[in-house]
Amino acid sequence: MTTQAVNGNGADGAERWREREDEDSLFRQLRLTVRQGLEVDGDTPGGTWEALTQVGAWEFALPIDKDGLDLGQAVLAMACEEAGNAMQPVPLADTLLALDLLAGLGPLAPEGTDDTLDRVRAGELTLAVPGRLPDPRGAVPPGIAWKPDGDDGGVVLTGTGGPFAAGVDAGALLVLASGPDGPCVALVELPAPDVRVRPLRDHGGGAVAGAVFDEARIPAGAVLLRGLAAERALARVGLRAAVHQASLLAGITAAALTAVVSRIRGRQQFGQALVKHQGPRLRVAGLLARLDAVRWAVGDAARDLDEGRLTPGEAAGLIALTAETTLDVTRDAVHLHGASGLVRDGLVAGCYRRAAWEALRCGRPAQLWDTAAHTP
Repeated sequence: MTTQAVNGNGADGAERWREREDEDSLFRQLRLTVRQGLEVDGDTPGGTWEALTQVGAWEFALPIDKDGLDLGQAVLAMACEEAGNAMQPVPLADTLLALDLLAGLGPLAPEGTDDTLDRVRAGELTLAVPGRLPDPRGAVPPGIAWKPDGDDGGVVLTGTGGPFAAGVDAGALLVLASGPDGPCVALVELPAPDVRVRPLRDHGGGAVAGAVFDEARIPAGAVLLRGLAAERALARVGLRAAVHQASLLAGITAAALTAVVSRIRGRQQFGQALVKHQGPRLRVAGLLARLDAVRWAVGDAARDLDEGRLTPGEAAGLIALTAETTLDVTRDAVHLHGASGLVRDGLVAGCYRRAAWEALRCGRPAQLWDTAAHTP
């Protein structure tokens, strides 16, 4: 399969590695529906968000009792991969994490939760997580701290979280904070007093932002979980966040390699295309093989997650492997492009720069490998 992708043999050419040969016909048709929606309307971040809404991506994530389709983690991983391949900076993994938490609150859900889910389903509310996502064990990343605010259940948030994708304006922030009584999860609708969303410099990977909390007082109704309840919920969604982020990274890697394959087919050197030279051809074949390995690992992890077999150690190893692969492949893609790989507006440069921060959203690879080695 890899040789055909590099040499251009076969009907599907450079896109062959984007398919898994074990996908059943229904899953493959669903993948094509998502991909076509993104290709038709996903030329801007707003268009991508609209395309995801139109194909029903938010219904994919919600359980049936919340008027969703509950199609499972394998389908969500596929949607994340295709969105990553579209290379539009939208907070897809963030919104899926927020939906997961909101849908799983049960009797703890504050008033208005169903209305929030309806707004997300309609594409009217974008949810972003400032800073890193919870790691596969559910640990809250540093950066934002909370403390109780009186006796009514409110909290005070202090700190900075970022970066997160900001191609579409976030309507609310799902804030993960650490404090004296364990983690806290709050849903802060924007604009909010003492909460500032700060655009960060775009180096070519797409719009990105951070959030600053300056003693922001969050009312009790916006505090979803804290303490032991928050620890349990984050341990559950941390596994899913790892698989979703790994899928997104696999899509970014595929986008970079699509650009590389097109480059070595069209670029002439010594009177023939670069693809005819053994050095570049073998190098790209190796990169495609690494992408194939990651995609198989992500797909298997998503199925294990659906069946309740995925462990935090396995999820940590998955995201570490995917992050390292994405960083290595996008760097090599820039080299294979030569000087044109440094052009800020080029696709391969955008993949490289976005991977630089997306690959760290669940933690640094070295820390994740340590977690994988010491966690069952």
